[in-house]
Amino acid sequence: MGESAFDTSDIIIVAVVTVATGLFLWWRSSSGSASDANSNKGTQPASRDELSAKEGTFSGRQSKKTITGTLETLQTEHKLLLFYGSQTGTAEDLATRTANEVYANFGVESAVCDLEDFDFSDLLTFSAETDAKVVIGFFLATYGEGEPTDNAADFYEWFMDGRGKGEDDDIEDIGDDIQNEKQGTGINYLVFGLGNKTYEHYQSMGRRVARRFEAIGAKRIGPLGEGDDDGSMEDDYLAWKPKALEALSAFYGVKDMGGKANRGIPHVPLFNLSAESSLPDKSVFHGELSGDHKPRRFKDGPGGDDKRQFVEVSAKKRILYDAKNPLFSRVIASRNLFSETYDEIKVSSTDIVPSPPKHFTATGSSIKVLRHCIHMEFDLSNTGLRYESGDHVGIYGANSVEHVTALAQALGLSTGALDEMPFPNPCSVRTAFTHYLAITSPIKQHQLELMAKYATSEVEKEVIYSLVDDRTLYIEKIETPQKNLAEILKDFPSVKLPLQVVLGELLHPIVVRYYSISSSSKKEPQTVSITAVAVRYALPQKSLMQNDSAPAHISYKEGLVTSYVNRLHEGTSGLPTPSADAEGVYSSPALPTHVPIFIRTSSFRLPRDCAAPIIMIGPGTGVAPFRAFLHERVHIAAAGTSKKPVGSTWLFYGCRRTEEDHLYKDEIGTLLNTVESWKSSTDETEKAKAFDLRVMNAFSRVPGQPKVYVQDLVSKMGKEVYDVLDKQRGYSDVSVLLHKLGQEYGGRSEEEAKKWVKNLKTTGKYHEDVW
Repeated sequence: MGESAFDTSDIIIVAVVTVATGLFLWWRSSSGSASDANSNKGTQPASRDELSAKEGTFSGRQSKKTITGTLETLQTEHKLLLFYGSQTGTAEDLATRTANEVYANFGVESAVCDLEDFDFSDLLTFSAETDAKVVIGFFLATYGEGEPTDNAADFYEWFMDGRGKGEDDDIEDIGDDIQNEKQGTGINYLVFGLGNKTYEHYQSMGRRVARRFEAIGAKRIGPLGEGDDDGSMEDDYLAWKPKALEALSAFYGVKDMGGKANRGIPHVPLFNLSAESSLPDKSVFHGELSGDHKPRRFKDGPGGDDKRQFVEVSAKKRILYDAKNPLFSRVIASRNLFSETYDEIKVSSTDIVPSPPKHFTATGSSIKVLRHCIHMEFDLSNTGLRYESGDHVGIYGANSVEHVTALAQALGLSTGALDEMPFPNPCSVRTAFTHYLAITSPIKQHQLELMAKYATSEVEKEVIYSLVDDRTLYIEKIETPQKNLAEILKDFPSVKLPLQVVLGELLHPIVVRYYSISSSSKKEPQTVSITAVAVRYALPQKSLMQNDSAPAHISYKEGLVTSYVNRLHEGTSGLPTPSADAEGVYSSPALPTHVPIFIRTSSFRLPRDCAAPIIMIGPGTGVAPFRAFLHERVHIAAAGTSKKPVGSTWLFYGCRRTEEDHLYKDEIGTLLNTVESWKSSTDETEKAKAFDLRVMNAFSRVPGQPKVYVQDLVSKMGKEVYDVLDKQRGYSDVSVLLHKLGQEYGGRSEEEAKKWVKNLKTTGKYHEDVW
């Protein structure tokens, strides 16, 4: 693939079966896509003043792409544009896979497009500008309480005319000119929605956008697809895909050229690699993310070595830190909130248990997993980055040295090969494996099909294709034991993958992970903190070339971002600390101490009126945002600047055992003692600061005692909770339990209780921090 192929923002499929989704997620915007918001607080939907519904344009947004312009880059008679609204990368992945299959099966060129990169002013008119048969597809995830993802927010605000949010389901009859005049008559569209049925607003985005298209006269191609993350998103997608492909075949009037018949055709890699050794360092990426396609460089800012801040020297203007240009924030402090506590995993007596890595202990037929919960604080001073209590922080993780080494060995790469820079927009292979590619994710069936092309053993190839064709077998052998690329290559030694296929076609980008902010923006505006439990577990795996009677090997697993956070806490990241050149410029921040983060705004907020009572329910790390709220309310009371007394503030908190995993126990105890000291003070000024602060704790695994959960405590105090919500107009956060309280203490029927809870939501008195 030539360098020019990276100049386009959309991934265009023109000659081969796979899209290069791999290396640089942020290079898909030719103009950069930092938010134009005046305040640097993460991506927010544009206001109706910014979006001109009358003219159908996105004003105030520069260098956006158009549908018409993108279609002109596609050369085939029929064309497909697939847009994604994605928070974690799943919708983008499914859109890309669909594009791959459409080209492989029908020879139809496709473009996979980020919604936020487009001006949709020609959505209603593009069909008149082309003679091609065009389908516009949307892969839309529902986020939070029935909201669009960050990158879909502007499009959704414009397309829905500001309607269709949260409880606002009545969007069939918006009644604007677009609907009344059926201005979408020339549009042929398909929709696949992504959601989780355990949440109230399941599939809101996909369903609402589909209904809107129908209302404006557009024609849907194929069935409305819906993937449920609570069940199996992959199974739902695989069930929808054949129907969608059949409908596309009929629409385009082409025959399916794909399927098993193509398996004998050799795979042609999407692009070639050539090692570069003479490039100037200013042209090389070292792990940074950049929205303008260019490496970022840094100089020392204020503070000494222990408080170093890095100032960017490569930016032509002040950077607005967001998902594509994250801030490399210095870790101010971190601590483990758990005492010595373990999870125990039982294994079969026939399982082969290899020597465990750090944090795992193997004894007989059990494996003990050390539990860590890391409180980590990041520095925001002198960055212009702001947040509000209740917001989320996005973190990009890094793979461990051990995982990078394991994959390199499985691919037969030497240390020297890892340090080569083979890309048109270059970084070393080591940097790609460490900072940009998700190398520990389980391999999916479509990836196995590509790997089979490179198996020289017919026996291995047959086994691989059996996993591709048999979903049940795949789940048993790959998905359940979570086999990653390195582990699968170990099972199939005849599979010799070209490096360019691994980098550009098999591995997906590392995606951001979000955490509730656990610090108060009023008390600590220059510091943002997170509370993250390290994800660790062990799974039995069997060699894919052995029979079912063979013993399983235990594989040790960790979450990508939480293990990265834990390594930073322990000082064992293995990441390099750069040295400054003659001009004092660093190629990257000190990666062992500086983390790529950005702020995502949330609707999960304290009420503006500090006198409003609040009830918080947060077991485990769900207490994170409530720690921020507790600190904020005590801070407001201590400052004595509010004209009103702080309202009742109750927290229902649950954990296993108070001596092991009781998060912020001493810290919250100090807040309670502070408020109690105000209550007992003889000084009237101090006494006026006091308010009703309560913390109710539930412990579920105390030996010799019955299990108690937060819902038990809420039920026990049901009458008081109901009075706060109903009579004192309080704010709360567990929907089913509130329905029960409404019936039991409010004398409401089941339907009336539902309406009562819905009213609490629509009036902003009930909030959920939904993921």
